[in-house]
Amino acid sequence: MKVTLNRISRELQNYLGKTPGESQLAWQKSHTKTQLTDVQRRIVIYLHALCGRDFVIKPIDEDFIHDGKYQPFIENSVIHLPNYYYDLTLNDGSHITGLEIYRAAAVHAAAHIMYTKNLFHEKSLNKWQQAVIATIEDARVEMLLIGEFPRLKQLWSAQHTATPSNNKSAGDYLGRLARALLDETYQDDDPWVSQGRAMFKAADKLETISIEIGLTLAQAFQTRKISFNARSDRLMVPYRDDNRYLWALPKADLSPQELPDSFFELKLLLGNNELASADEDSKPLPKEKPPARVPVSASYVYSEWDYRSQVETASWVTIRDANSKPGDLEIIANIVTQNMDLVSRMKSLLHAVRYSGVRRIRKLEEGDEIDVDAAIRALIDIRLGVQPDTRIMMRQVRKTRDISVLVLLDLSNSTNQKIPGQDHTVLELTRQICALFAEVIDTVGDPFAIHGFCSKSRHNVEYFRFKDFDQPYDDIPKAKLAGMTGQRSTRMGAAIRHATYHLNGQESGKKLLMIITDGAPSDIDVRGTEYLLYDAKMAVQEAGRSGIHTHCVSLDPNADRYVSRIFGARNYMVVDHVRCLPEKMLTIYAGLTV
Repeated sequence: MKVTLNRISRELQNYLGKTPGESQLAWQKSHTKTQLTDVQRRIVIYLHALCGRDFVIKPIDEDFIHDGKYQPFIENSVIHLPNYYYDLTLNDGSHITGLEIYRAAAVHAAAHIMYTKNLFHEKSLNKWQQAVIATIEDARVEMLLIGEFPRLKQLWSAQHTATPSNNKSAGDYLGRLARALLDETYQDDDPWVSQGRAMFKAADKLETISIEIGLTLAQAFQTRKISFNARSDRLMVPYRDDNRYLWALPKADLSPQELPDSFFELKLLLGNNELASADEDSKPLPKEKPPARVPVSASYVYSEWDYRSQVETASWVTIRDANSKPGDLEIIANIVTQNMDLVSRMKSLLHAVRYSGVRRIRKLEEGDEIDVDAAIRALIDIRLGVQPDTRIMMRQVRKTRDISVLVLLDLSNSTNQKIPGQDHTVLELTRQICALFAEVIDTVGDPFAIHGFCSKSRHNVEYFRFKDFDQPYDDIPKAKLAGMTGQRSTRMGAAIRHATYHLNGQESGKKLLMIITDGAPSDIDVRGTEYLLYDAKMAVQEAGRSGIHTHCVSLDPNADRYVSRIFGARNYMVVDHVRCLPEKMLTIYAGLTV
């Protein structure tokens, strides 16, 4: 009993001995929280209205409470936010809702994406220098956006709670500095905070100031004899991200002339290659240059049809262009080699329908042959003393194909399963169909594209572009086809809308969207199949209104019960073996040629 009481006493003492920020977080657990899933669409629209562009927002996969991963972060220009935020009640009695924290966090991250253009060199700086530089950079990008939208200062500054009484740790001083740089009404007479505020106010808001001011302040703080713990001395400001977006890994063997401006000026500032450091293991500035920033993945926002309310919900689904990893080219080469007789047969059949039929152009003054009917009418007019029509020639023109084709692949996790009664998986059969189809269409010369998709909720639909219309069918798209994998779910309606967007950019007279799938639409955030089935049907109808003919190739033997509801009774076919493909594919092509 005594041991139990001692343990309870220690736990209570540990709780009461927490820092004010940690105690506040623990107290918040009993209060209202805002889920990201409830406000994510509103945040996306909010960012688009402010910045005039779309940003991809994804939830952090796990719920972290006191770990640093609970903070928002940015990776590859994708904003990651916590799954929920608790409402805050501050010491002065003011109340901040979770929605306000989400807005502040999203806009702060968007400011970094827009205004932090050059990555900083992490390897040449110690942890304390990185923390101070990041604090300056946070303030810099916020002030740039506040210059366009002044009311953002009120949104951000309300969540800074540091006061002069916070003077125990390096993290306390970072919090005071961050508040001083943002809020000019905040009173803090500390010389270090005042120095940072004065330097920031006097400097231009260029990227180089973050390093210049940050290093100067990091060096000046050494006189405080206060150690810095990178794990615990972090800003207790809920909306600030962890600043991983700012730092880049270096490349070696570059001359000082090849350094970016910020690092070259850093060298001039220090006068030597030695960086001012609070640690004994500081290293000289290497002659290195950070790699180029990873290209921003394009993101698109689409509506979705809700069959229950019969309303189209605008800006509901986010699609992001995803990078496809290359695979072994031998896989595609072996598919073509093993089916060479089939490829030859397909090519012969497609060439036969490529120029199917001719069209006569009449009433020409110059042509290939005389139009007998027009010539007789001209002779009659001459006999009657009437001016004859001299357009008595005609020309026969072959009907050429004017069609663009986009093959859209379902790359959900179910494609990794084997087809009943066969040795290969659905994904392998899909790859075979694509390889043979592309080999034949490339010979015929019709413009075609091969794209794929998978999804993990409406906020994260990944879209893979293995081959685009203006891209030659060479080793690059072949390697992408060889490396494609099956994962996640099937949000088909959103993918069809995005494929329609790409097809609408083609000038062909006829456009075909061919979808290869192995199952009904589904996703992790939707219960049942009716909702996404009706949405896919609506997406097909929207494509039809754009002049796009949509056809489905299903690899599911039981597809008849749902696929006809989406595409119509005549716009789908079920294929369970690659040998069945040529005749069925050519039926579609022949129907669009005439």
